[in-house]
Amino acid sequence: MSVNFNVLRYSVFGAGIVYGAYHRYSLESSVKKEAAAKAYAKEEKLIRQAKAEYAKLQAAKAPAASASTGSINWEDPNLDIGSALESLVAKLE
Repeated sequence: MSVNFNVLRYSVFGAGIVYGAYHRYSLESSVKKEAAAKAYAKEEKLIRQAKAEYAKLQAAKAPAASASTGSINWEDPNLDIGSALESLVAKLE
């Protein structure tokens, strides 16, 4: 009877070790997946911010391009008054 008890005891002990190893592996795997998801979300956020900044820069450059077509934005802080007046004089001639 003690032989059967020892076999059962060591079998349960071995099963516990296997289960512990499996459980640890699954926990480490889930932590790695969460870390990868956080890194991806951070990169995605940076990309969205970069796209927004690029859109702002392109929107700021668009009125400067329309200034050469004849409409002058007098509220533009980057307005070159000399060239604006020259373009107005050129329109009068």
